[in-house]
Amino acid sequence: MFGSAKQVSPELVLACQVNSSFETTKKLENTLQQVLDTSVLSFDFERASLVLIREGKPPVWWHAAKHPVPDSTPSRGCWVDLFNELNLSGLKGDRLLEPMGPVAYTTMPVILQADDPLGVMEVGIFDTDAATGDYMLNKAVSLGRHMADTIQESLFEEQKDRYFRKLSVWLEMISTISSTLDIQQVLHVVTQLTADLFSARCCIYMLDEHTQRIIPAVAVGSYDNKLKEKFKALKNCQPFPALTMAMETQRPVIVNPSNISSLYPVSIIEDFNYRWVIVAPIVKQYKVHGLMQVDRPDAITGFDAEATEIIFTIARTTAIALENAKLVEELGQKEQLLHHLVDKIITAQEDERKRLASDLHDGIIQSLIAIWYRLQRITSDVQGAPVTLNNEIINLTDMLGEQIQDIRRILYDLRPIILDNYGLVPAVQSHAAKIQEQNGIKINLSIQGEDLRFSPQVEITLFRIIQEALNNVIKHSGATMVDINFAADGHNVQMSIRDNGAGFKEDQTDPPKPDSGLGLVSIQERALLLNGACTIDSWPGQGAEIKITVPINTSNRYDHLASDRIS
Repeated sequence: MFGSAKQVSPELVLACQVNSSFETTKKLENTLQQVLDTSVLSFDFERASLVLIREGKPPVWWHAAKHPVPDSTPSRGCWVDLFNELNLSGLKGDRLLEPMGPVAYTTMPVILQADDPLGVMEVGIFDTDAATGDYMLNKAVSLGRHMADTIQESLFEEQKDRYFRKLSVWLEMISTISSTLDIQQVLHVVTQLTADLFSARCCIYMLDEHTQRIIPAVAVGSYDNKLKEKFKALKNCQPFPALTMAMETQRPVIVNPSNISSLYPVSIIEDFNYRWVIVAPIVKQYKVHGLMQVDRPDAITGFDAEATEIIFTIARTTAIALENAKLVEELGQKEQLLHHLVDKIITAQEDERKRLASDLHDGIIQSLIAIWYRLQRITSDVQGAPVTLNNEIINLTDMLGEQIQDIRRILYDLRPIILDNYGLVPAVQSHAAKIQEQNGIKINLSIQGEDLRFSPQVEITLFRIIQEALNNVIKHSGATMVDINFAADGHNVQMSIRDNGAGFKEDQTDPPKPDSGLGLVSIQERALLLNGACTIDSWPGQGAEIKITVPINTSNRYDHLASDRIS
């Protein structure tokens, strides 16, 4: 393991194994050196280096530093450690940087010869903290991709094989998408590949799911620092007409000098020097996730039909990666929420057991013991006055009555008997009346399908949903009125619980956060257990509404009329 003190500015090291016959040209060497120089000037790397390892030959190096040291000063940095290791021990293998302990690390596929197998470009970030390393890795991936593309161009120009160049782009893109779930890495690689393939600039706009405004995600090519700042400043702008057209038609939009004034604002044309542009929607299953824009500011001609279709295909491929990353992210959120929910359930179960034990021990048991002692005294005092004994018996009867009520309350909290005997609707009516009496909240019930009975699992789950929803209203909303609508037609049960309280502080249409209150999560998870759906809407200062739809099939439905119910 190699290591050094943590620094504010990280070090970038890239390593790639190439064919032993690979030879560099002066033009290629100058280009790669310029890319490394850019990486330390524009991307805030303290040092950056690229090494090409050729079997049986010395490695080829390029290096850049933000603050070069004099020749007399001992060299520092992880690239020196790697250089020494390669020269002294002939280190080989697919993973050269990983043993050095980078704080952030990834690999990218690369094809450098038509007859070579798919190779690997390694990217490592060193000498910084983990958060900075992860942030800088996305920039480094774009640089690494550009270097690999530059090397490919030098080879394919000599081979005059442009079709193989296009094929290599597809293979590398597919391999990247399938090898990582980091969407930022995917976007950087895709845009860099596209820009290099068409000798153009390339950027990607994502779309805000709620407002459909644009979110600048990645821009590569001849974007200097000032232009990048202008690109970032487009955040939350309304899509330009060219972008809107691509979103509506879900097809690429071709922009040229003759129509550009109608498709982009004049200020945008001047700021970004637009002339020839292709805008392709990043679309999957008729849903537009974002837009890919490719432009050539200084070209004499624009993009032909083949280039347009290739760009559109790249955009659709990117949509697959976005969808996969989103699904994995949602799965991770669901798993995390499930862990929190299970923990919450276990805690609640233990709290309930503790409360039940306390109620029985401190209340009912103590009262029953007192009754027992007093009965013992009555039994031993058979000569006592009848009036005194009668009063004592009356008092004991009252105490027993109170304990019976306490036991009934405890049993109701555990599982209401009315639910098992009479069904869901009577249980909801009874619970609503109890809440209304105890908390002074007016509850309006609208019920259709009173004569339907469902399986025990469905009935208890729906009852707990209403119970949890009303608990949330009491604890958090400050509401004075709740409307409960219940409708069942034998195929579906539809419920809504709406209050006139304060509403939620955050948008509950988004996935609930694990550290937020889990009452709403519990409601959503209970609905999912019945293959149902749950939507939650909130209006700050005007209340909230929970809607539940649960499918009912013949296996969990009991059609008993009121006269047939168990009494």
